[in-house]
Amino acid sequence: MIKSKVALVRCESYEEAAVAAAVKKAVDLIGGISAFVRPAEKVLLKVNNLAATKPEDLVTTHPSVFNGAIKLLLENGSNPFYGDSPGLEKPAAALRKAGFAEVAERYNIPQGDFDNGKVVEFSQGKVAKKFNIANACLEADAIISLSKMKTHMLARITGAVKNQFGCIHGLNKAAYHVKLSNPSRFCQMLVELNLLIKPRLFIMDGITAMQGNGPRSGDAAQMNVILASADPVALDTVFCRLINLNPLFVPTNKYGKLAGLGTCSLDEIECLGDPVESFINPA
Repeated sequence: MIKSKVALVRCESYEEAAVAAAVKKAVDLIGGISAFVRPAEKVLLKVNNLAATKPEDLVTTHPSVFNGAIKLLLENGSNPFYGDSPGLEKPAAALRKAGFAEVAERYNIPQGDFDNGKVVEFSQGKVAKKFNIANACLEADAIISLSKMKTHMLARITGAVKNQFGCIHGLNKAAYHVKLSNPSRFCQMLVELNLLIKPRLFIMDGITAMQGNGPRSGDAAQMNVILASADPVALDTVFCRLINLNPLFVPTNKYGKLAGLGTCSLDEIECLGDPVESFINPA
């Protein structure tokens, strides 16, 4: 049986050089960046920019992780661009407040269009037959998902799978919350969204996570880890292991496995890098 690989690399601060080294090591452990994207491909770095908040608020992916991903892509000869669709604010303003724009301008990396989008049919969907997808996602040759380790009131955690909800542009996201208010159906939709847009690589910022009243109003939890995987369900399952949460209590894990997005069975996951046990924080 071929196991899904999840890399865990210790990183205890957001100092840029340390984070870039941890991101590179994590990706190298699962095959290296060239295993996921080719030179000259247009690669969307899909950050978590839920709202216009500062990095220290822990609501968004930290810009140091974003910086590390940019460096990997540039070294590979790929053409990165970036973005996300926040809940209420305009993407450009939210990206600047969270620190992404400043990093991107250093490398002359453009923002993608998350203000506009198109309806994309998904005929195999069970709860969602179509999605309002941001133009940036449709224009990318490949997507790399840069998630933030947080708890979530509806989905229990927000991680690798949940991060793609921001690929739905503008206020369309609110409509999905209304239409799919049941947590199980909402999480099935998230799985189907991932199956539609097919990110190639998932990197999680777990250096300082959010616990409690997530995804926006929780408290800090020092986890000291960068995770990477090609399997978002396996990555979220390892996240659950780190906080002593049964992976099957997270609907995106359960439905993700049923739909073939990935695995939530620990015996089907190979953890690489630093020992899982060294990161466990049940608080």
